[in-house]
Amino acid sequence: MDGSMFAYDKLQDLNGLETDVYAYIMKNRDKVEKMTIRELAKEAHVSTTTILRFATKMGYEGFAELRFALKQDRLNQEQQGHPDSFDITVPLADFFHKVNTTDFEDLLDKAVDWIADADMILTFGIGTSGFLAEYGARFISNMGKLVLPIIDPFQPMPTDKKLFANIVVLVLSVSGESREVLDMVGKLQRTDAKVIAVTNHTNSTLAHLSDLTIAYYMPEVTNGTLNMTTQVPVVYLLELMGHRLDQRVNGHQQDTQEKPEA
Repeated sequence: MDGSMFAYDKLQDLNGLETDVYAYIMKNRDKVEKMTIRELAKEAHVSTTTILRFATKMGYEGFAELRFALKQDRLNQEQQGHPDSFDITVPLADFFHKVNTTDFEDLLDKAVDWIADADMILTFGIGTSGFLAEYGARFISNMGKLVLPIIDPFQPMPTDKKLFANIVVLVLSVSGESREVLDMVGKLQRTDAKVIAVTNHTNSTLAHLSDLTIAYYMPEVTNGTLNMTTQVPVVYLLELMGHRLDQRVNGHQQDTQEKPEA
């Protein structure tokens, strides 16, 4: 789906139910363009008012205009050889469009600023996010920073707040609602650490509890109680932050080397 349909800065203003509408459309876009507003409301488990509010926030005058935009987007993609059926490349293409917007660039720059200035970075996640926390810690460590992963949700936090005076914690969670994750962030809130959430949308409890949220807005895919939502955006974001941190550190080193001696 063309990223111009749903701009990143507009998605950040969605509430929980509106985010559900967005997720349903992203996963069923061909189906939605043939639906009435009442049919979509029933399938997405929201009210017609929520759908109209979503359409307005996305810059459309109503559901009819939104549905027409979906059809036009599909026709454009067909001309470019994209498949008709749902494909993970569609929301991924939307994501990669969003990361190149000014709003996202500013958000990422702020996160990298915090990481660059921190004495230590911690990464935290459970399940699949735990493996990614380990990967992120290893990757960002390549840039010369002290980065340690925490994958045990019951890891006790030191009681001395001074130990967290200049620490940044990257918290990874798809839903942003896991009890263990929220408990850990609750512990961190009692310290002076800065918490950066990398999660699927900005309306989760985790996002509200964090100092900064980087959301990637992927359609959530589950298999029973298992969350199978793609983690490609998370890997990309971790590596992107690492590379930008490296550029910043190297730039500082070059400035130091080129500065004439007094």
